[in-house]
Amino acid sequence: MTLILPECITGFSYGDCPAPGSEVRLFQTICFDYARQKSGTCTIILGDSITPNYHQATITIHGRSIYVLLSRSYPIIGISKYEPFSYEYIDVPELTNLFPTPYQVPIAAELNERFDVTLQPFLNDAERGEIDYWEPETIGNVIFHYWD
Repeated sequence: MTLILPECITGFSYGDCPAPGSEVRLFQTICFDYARQKSGTCTIILGDSITPNYHQATITIHGRSIYVLLSRSYPIIGISKYEPFSYEYIDVPELTNLFPTPYQVPIAAELNERFDVTLQPFLNDAERGEIDYWEPETIGNVIFHYWD
C-alpha cells in the first residue's frame, strides 16, 4: 500500500504551507533516552531553514549507527542504516514505539517503496516541480531530502 503524502511534505510551496511542523525537543529526548538505555551515544543535527528539510539524530550502539530523521514539515519519523544521500530505511520497533501521537513512523517498506507521483494527489505544484527536477527514487527520498 502506497503511503499517501500530505501537501507541503517537501517544504515547498508557492504560498503558505499548511504543514504543522514537528516537535523537536521531544524527538531529541526520545533519541537520547533510547541511546542511554542501550548504553550508546546520540548526537543531534538540526536542519537549518533551507537544507536538509529534516532533523537527524545519530544513535551509535556498540559501534553501529542508525540515523533517526524527523521531517521539519510534519511529525514523521524515518530510521535509516545509512547516512544522507544513501538512506535505506529500516524498522526498529523498540525505538519507534517510544514516539507518541502525533508522531507517525511509516514502516521501512513504505519509505523504501519506489516513488510514483501519479499516486500522490495532495502534492502542490511547487512540490511537483521539485520532484520533476530532483527525481527522487523512493517515498522516503521525498519526505527526507536535501533539495534547495
